[in-house]
Amino acid sequence: MTRALLIAFALALLPVGAARAEDKPDCTAQKTTYDDAVKASKVKPDLTSCKEMKGKEKKDCEAPIKDKAKADATEAKAKVTDAKKALDCCKNPKKKGCT
Repeated sequence: MTRALLIAFALALLPVGAARAEDKPDCTAQKTTYDDAVKASKVKPDLTSCKEMKGKEKKDCEAPIKDKAKADATEAKAKVTDAKKALDCCKNPKKKGCT
């Protein structure tokens, strides 16, 4: 008897759950942007052009590449932060800081 009541109760609440799922906004674009920004922030510098060099020559070759990679990483982190905020605001528009 209790199983029948539990099943009847669950079936009665099913339409309410479906209505809530429909109310959620579609945040796939923001999620994709966030995922792309995270991937871009994890890119390592390509030092293959300096691989065969040795000593000071190798160091002089790697320095500008590493400096550029560091600057790119800083930009990518800022993009990750912005994308994360956009995604969070899409999921919950009433969140503090969202317009």
